[in-house]
Amino acid sequence: MDEMSKSKVVRTACALGDGVTCGLAVEVINGVMTKVSAADMPNPADRGACSKGLASMELVYHKDRLRYPLKRTGKRGDGKWERISWEEALDDIACKLKEIAKKYESRSIAWITRGSPAELKGGGYIRLASLIKGSRVSIIGFGDSAAPCADLANFGCIFGDAHLSRIEEPELTIVWGQNPDVTDWRRMHRIMQSRKKGCKVIVIDPRRTSTASKIADEYIPIRPGTDAALALAMIHVVLEQERQDKRFITDNTVGPLLVRSDNGFLLRESDLTELGSWQRFMVFDANTETVQPCDAPGIMPSIYGCCSIAGIECRPAYQLLADMVKEYTPARVSEITGIPHDVIIRLATAYGVKKPSSIHRGWGFQRTFHGDLTCRAINTLAAITGNINLHIPSRFTLNMDFSVPGGPYTNIPIMSLYNQIAKQKPFPIKAIWFSAKNFVSQLPNQNRIVNELFPMLDLIVVSDIFMTATAKYADYVLPASSPFEYTDLLCGLVNWTNYLHLQQKVIEPLYETKPDFQIAAELGRKMGFGEYFDKTEEEYLEGILTSDHPTMEGISLERLKAGPVAERLIDSPQKFATSTGRIEFYVEKLKEFGQELPVYLEPVESARSAKAKVYPLSLLTSHPRYRVHTAMANCPSLLKNDPEPTLQINPEDARKRNIKDGDVVRVFNNLGQVKVKALLSEDIKPGVVNIDQGWWPEHYIEGHINELTHDMINQAQAAIFEPNAAFCDVLVEVEKML
Repeated sequence: MDEMSKSKVVRTACALGDGVTCGLAVEVINGVMTKVSAADMPNPADRGACSKGLASMELVYHKDRLRYPLKRTGKRGDGKWERISWEEALDDIACKLKEIAKKYESRSIAWITRGSPAELKGGGYIRLASLIKGSRVSIIGFGDSAAPCADLANFGCIFGDAHLSRIEEPELTIVWGQNPDVTDWRRMHRIMQSRKKGCKVIVIDPRRTSTASKIADEYIPIRPGTDAALALAMIHVVLEQERQDKRFITDNTVGPLLVRSDNGFLLRESDLTELGSWQRFMVFDANTETVQPCDAPGIMPSIYGCCSIAGIECRPAYQLLADMVKEYTPARVSEITGIPHDVIIRLATAYGVKKPSSIHRGWGFQRTFHGDLTCRAINTLAAITGNINLHIPSRFTLNMDFSVPGGPYTNIPIMSLYNQIAKQKPFPIKAIWFSAKNFVSQLPNQNRIVNELFPMLDLIVVSDIFMTATAKYADYVLPASSPFEYTDLLCGLVNWTNYLHLQQKVIEPLYETKPDFQIAAELGRKMGFGEYFDKTEEEYLEGILTSDHPTMEGISLERLKAGPVAERLIDSPQKFATSTGRIEFYVEKLKEFGQELPVYLEPVESARSAKAKVYPLSLLTSHPRYRVHTAMANCPSLLKNDPEPTLQINPEDARKRNIKDGDVVRVFNNLGQVKVKALLSEDIKPGVVNIDQGWWPEHYIEGHINELTHDMINQAQAAIFEPNAAFCDVLVEVEKML
């Protein structure tokens, strides 16, 4: 029996872009995948896979899979192509990239990729961006940067959710704007296990989600975009009841650090003496009634009051927070959120009394214009009650030298790309390579992308496994191998337990497809960078694993072939990578925006604004069960369960518009429209409608959901990290089609 006729099971990992990265066991007979199952994991509780991962084999053998390189022959979007060889495609692309770099500058060439720059799939293109001094667009998904902005400001890390959610043996769990029953089975399992042990579960969401229906002891509907106000009202109640954790605030937050009243900056030792350090922050010592550095031994920092030092009036940051939240009374916030004031008091009291308590933050409220303020308010609520895990595992730190052999590339925030293309400032963008990024279907303001931005590009290249909506506007479409057809590394993102997996090749690449790293390597050689693409994939992976960081100790390619490695505790307790080394609920650099504290700001497309007189309904675009963004949207078995997009609308709103269940409706605003069938449901709050995201244009009766979403920029977020996409901060109207 030769090698190809043998039956084998290959252990790999799910590469869908949800960050869960489940272990998969794939059965192969005669070189053909025959079954995908969940693989064993170091922790048996983490063994499992969702319906999407188990169905992913269908994409490998899908009838519509791209099989060979294509070159556009008609106008962009007309669907006219000719088959060409890889040699011709890469020669043409290399030539055009050189011409663009010469005519404009090398930064005018940008890559939008999926995956870490230190993994092969996206890393090959980022390696190229470094070598040619080009640009990379964003490092955060599809504009999901609100939580990263907040967590960078508060905790000094991009993903800080674990500080709030990974609480051992919680007495209370708040699932806030998240639906883990659909999006993260591993997290859902942990919450259910806690509930069996007596933990109370409360779900806050404008929709009664499947998570709320299955496990919530209490479901609290909320007006979209007002979650920050609720968090601030909860802080108000906690302080009023004196249930704050003063020791935690003093030891771990900026609470005791003095803030200058004249300029809003933290008081530093250098403000008081020429020999003082800019890095030493000052507190008022209650023992000596003098101002001392916060790290001075034997002091008792005060978190209350006001003092004057060398003529400079100062207050502790905690005092400023306490003063600010006085205005967020339950009565006032009830009017903002639509939540009864007694429910707000009961919720806040439970969170203040039950110790410890956990909060699972979702993407829903983050995808609003002020989503960062919401996350900061929730982070602050957790910090002032001491419901923060200081002992979370450190994330795997790979060797990033792989991605920058030529030095730094230019990073462009994904939401800033729109205006940069249109205005050609600070420099023009003239070529974009999309790798496994369905930009047209997944980014906001689709009509602007197609009609204004793409025509300004001299070159569009797409490498993917299907002819996506983005690929249809490309000049060259390159058939990429599926994740089952090459070896790579996979690391989880924002889940309960993160693992480093070896995504092992299961079968040889089908048709004329090539792995993205191989595409990048061949292009790199044609552009004169052959010496940087002269190793095998396994040799590069070994190098990526070779970092001096303690998270990588004992991890090699051979070790990963035996199974994944779970993240481990390195630093205990946590040292926050902020300027103060503390949780910073007071953020100096946001003073110019009036957001040094996490204030509440009304949604940019508020249901109480003038625009709502024309477009009165708040539109949500929730994560679905059977897709990860647009991935799996054409999977036959999953389409049987969820065959078409629908508009979820409350019967009260439907009656006002004479809409019955199953009617075709037009959802529209000033940017565009989409036509779908209506699904009447009491599970969505009146005044709110929802269309699950991830559908391809051909699934809609007409239009697309991202014709309705806007691309407004939040400059306060740009000051911390990068602006987010406000997919859930959108107003629409709905009418029945006759």
